[in-house]
Amino acid sequence: MRKQFTRLAAAAAVAATISSCAGSYHAIRPDRLGNYQAATQAGAPVEFEYRYSALLANGANKKYVKKERKQGYQVVAVKVKNNTSTDLNFSRDLELTFGDRPIIPVPSVQAASDLKQGVAIYLLYVLLNFNVGSTSSVNGTVVQDNTTFIPTGPFIAGGNMLGASMANKNMRNEFARFDLTNKVIRPGETVYGIVPIREMNVAPLKLVLRTSAASVPVTVPATAPAATPAPSNGGQ
Repeated sequence: MRKQFTRLAAAAAVAATISSCAGSYHAIRPDRLGNYQAATQAGAPVEFEYRYSALLANGANKKYVKKERKQGYQVVAVKVKNNTSTDLNFSRDLELTFGDRPIIPVPSVQAASDLKQGVAIYLLYVLLNFNVGSTSSVNGTVVQDNTTFIPTGPFIAGGNMLGASMANKNMRNEFARFDLTNKVIRPGETVYGIVPIREMNVAPLKLVLRTSAASVPVTVPATAPAATPAPSNGGQ
């Protein structure tokens, strides 16, 4: 019984050491980021700020950055403030431009699916097992075998598959939480989002009111009415 426990403990220890192959996901947290690049002046009908390389904002995210480049994506963190006097639907009333051409952000569900790291690939680790110990031989013939077979493969495979699945889930949940597709932005409200776009390079981004919404008035702070002077009593 003790020998069996020792083998399992050794297998778990080796698996924990090697299972770092699966990439973790470091959350972007666009609502906590700084260093946004302003694309509009303060007080514009729609104030827009953005930040490229969002996947690198709070950690390496090596697996996801690699997929981002391979799939031809740019994951952008954005900040949007509605200074108009009416609700604005991000998809209907606002137009995102990349350089000098309009683009449509990729929905979060599709982007998360395209950028996820592989899980089944780690099943290959099932074959990675070890023999620990030594053998004694005479003239090439083994006369004493003191090795112990340690089934590390299943532990390594399972650890990596679990880690990759959890990382993919964390990315998918954050992308969904900060998805701006059809997001309604109230007057005076500031929202933060993760905007995946299908672009290999970077270019200046702009967010403008579509023609149908361009006549929406900008919210102007109310001013106090001027005091009415008291009527003269004619010297009486």
